[in-house]
Amino acid sequence: MTTELPDRVFEGLRVADFAWVGVGPLVSKYLADHGAEVIRIESSVRPEPLRRAPPFVDDEPGLDNSGYYADFNSSKHCASLNLQHPDGVALAKRIVEHCDIVTESFTPKAMRGWGMTYEDLCEVRPDLIMISMPMYGLTGPWSMWQGYGHVLQAAAGISHLTAYPGEEPIGTGVAYTDFLVPHFAAAALLAALDHRQRTGEGQNIDFGQMEAAIHATETMVLDYTVNGREQIARGAGHEAYHPYNTYQCAPRSGEVGGDDDDRWIAITVTNDAELTALLQVAGHPRWRSLSEDALDAKIAEWTRTQQAEALMQQLQEAGVPAGVVQTPEDLRNDPQLAHRGHFWFLDHPTMGRRAYDGPSFRLSDTPAALTKAAPLLGADNEYVYKDIVGMSEAEYIEHLVSGAFE
Repeated sequence: MTTELPDRVFEGLRVADFAWVGVGPLVSKYLADHGAEVIRIESSVRPEPLRRAPPFVDDEPGLDNSGYYADFNSSKHCASLNLQHPDGVALAKRIVEHCDIVTESFTPKAMRGWGMTYEDLCEVRPDLIMISMPMYGLTGPWSMWQGYGHVLQAAAGISHLTAYPGEEPIGTGVAYTDFLVPHFAAAALLAALDHRQRTGEGQNIDFGQMEAAIHATETMVLDYTVNGREQIARGAGHEAYHPYNTYQCAPRSGEVGGDDDDRWIAITVTNDAELTALLQVAGHPRWRSLSEDALDAKIAEWTRTQQAEALMQQLQEAGVPAGVVQTPEDLRNDPQLAHRGHFWFLDHPTMGRRAYDGPSFRLSDTPAALTKAAPLLGADNEYVYKDIVGMSEAEYIEHLVSGAFE
């Protein structure tokens, strides 16, 4: 028995997705999960880098075995196309002709070199919306530079704050900006869609990832422009709040040095009442007279004797902001996420049944749905080229044999 999906807000919208790695595919995933038909356009000649990124199922590398790629590309189709082939660009434009939106995240020279700028593509689709998402935008002295999230967080000033006092910048352990920037890009795309719905006009969105990433520096730029003060890295500390740190707790088993001794809790104290409550829970109100460093050391010594989840509950009940630092296992078994139905389970042809991240918001009348696992490379070629583009069987075979679909 098939369960019919509810209407979704982007039903009837079609997207040609030329973007790759993190930011672009996450933007189009918003649309795909909410009903748009998103066509990933990739090539086996120069594979999408995320397909080659771990983790791989059973640690076996493969273009169709990357969990990283899979999580960013559920609910989508995939057509393979070699844009370097003599017929590649012409075929790409035939796909675009049938699409409402084009997404891409190359440096500007790529689309210009192929003759696939916004102006070029509007010749085949006059009301097209196109969002270009290079690292530094389509113009300016850095526009031709390329890189990844770890580079971008440094360029945007984020790494300036992610270090310990007096030590070198260390950045974050993930491509942090890849998970921040898409929210801004999706909002820009929605604004363009609203404009087209009201006027019938498409437009080009020049989206520089760096300009979006700067929003993650909190008050750093404002403090400098207003006060002439350059904020410095403080490790896990905070300029105005104390204690403000993560503290190691006892292992779940209660045995120090056991198999699970990597348990931590984050504690933030923002006012005197919260400090009083914290010291009452600790049973040491006299710690108030200690210096900040000495107090921090005492709290760290105390939390190592406490179970993280129990301590979090005690502190929260006392009015102290506190939260367990959750591991991947914790997140997978988190009762709140389970209640919200965050993880979706989809069957992939090579990776089998696995968990996918669901949308972070729910629309009451047009909820999202993850309709299919991430596509294999070129899995939907016949559908895209025959049913959407309108190729005959003979023409399809001709391009297949020529290598255009590699």
